[in-house]
Amino acid sequence: MASDRSTLLQRALDLPVAKESDFFGSRRRPAGVNPDHIKVINDTALRSRLIGAGLAQGLQSPKGPQRIASILRVYPGGDAPGKNVAARPGADSPRGAYGLPTVEELNTLLARIAAVERDVSHELQSKINADIDRLKRQIGTLDGDAFERAFRELDRALSARRDLAAQIRAEAFARIDADGGFDARKYLRLIARDIR
Repeated sequence: MASDRSTLLQRALDLPVAKESDFFGSRRRPAGVNPDHIKVINDTALRSRLIGAGLAQGLQSPKGPQRIASILRVYPGGDAPGKNVAARPGADSPRGAYGLPTVEELNTLLARIAAVERDVSHELQSKINADIDRLKRQIGTLDGDAFERAFRELDRALSARRDLAAQIRAEAFARIDADGGFDARKYLRLIARDIR
């Protein structure tokens, strides 16, 4: 019996790891859970056996004709909560279930966004302002096609300076998202990148 359970657990651990894109709607990877224990499963019989054996908990299940991934959390210790975990006293909060940030985590992320946006703004504005100054100096010494080219470049640089806010936000988000050592980056998906 123990060998059957261990074989079943191994089958669960061999399943493909769920990606962020596998989660549908407001569902997200639970916070603080080993990502290797969040699996995509297509075998409904195996899914039922894992849940019944206390080796897994269903996190996302396709309903009807939806084409969403079936996702479960593997519990190697065999201590998976039952199906109605949210209804039990002492169960994980909805924040934990959907991977929502605490106020502290969100404040950490917002402070990081502000700091990175300041750095990016300084970098990008310095470059654009230097380009504008260079082009202004050049235009006075050019004529013909070279003048037209420099004038068009100056127009693009001035337009780029006006559109800089959106570029700063996009670049800041990209840098934070690429920083694997910054744990709160996982909550970037909760924040709109639009500039209002």
